[in-house]
Amino acid sequence: MLNNFKRIFAVVMLSTSLGSITIPSIVSAQSNPDRGTPTSTQNHREGGWKKLNLSDAQKQQLKMIRASTAQKVQSVLTEEQRSKIATAKQSGDRKGVWKSLNLTADQKQQIHDIRKSSREQSLAVLTPDQRTQLQQMKSEHNR
Repeated sequence: MLNNFKRIFAVVMLSTSLGSITIPSIVSAQSNPDRGTPTSTQNHREGGWKKLNLSDAQKQQLKMIRASTAQKVQSVLTEEQRSKIATAKQSGDRKGVWKSLNLTADQKQQIHDIRKSSREQSLAVLTPDQRTQLQQMKSEHNR
C-alpha cells in the first residue's frame, strides 16, 4: 500500500510540477522571441498559447506568478538541494534531478501546495473563454 501511495504521489507531483511550469514557461517563451531557435515542441506549445491571445498584462501576471512560485519552492528546499538543482540547470541534465533530492514528506506536501496554488492563480488570470479554450487544447493534446 505504501508503494501505491508513493507511485500516486510521484504522479501527482509530476503532474503538478508540469502544470505549474508549463503555463508560465510558454507565456515567457511567447513574449521573448530572442530566446534562440525553438524546438518543434516549443513551436507546437507556443502556437497553442498564441491562440489564447494573451494580453500583455496577462503575460506579465503569469510571469510574476511563475517567479513567485519558483521562489517559494526554493525556500522549501535545503541549501544542498538548491545546489543540486543549480548544477543540473547549468549542465543541462535536468532529468531525474528532483528524484535525487530525497525530499521529505513535508517538503513534498509544501511543494505540491505551492504548485497547486500557482496553477489556480495562473488559471484565474485567464478569461473564461481562454480557460475553456485551454481545456479544449489540453483534451485534444491528450487524445
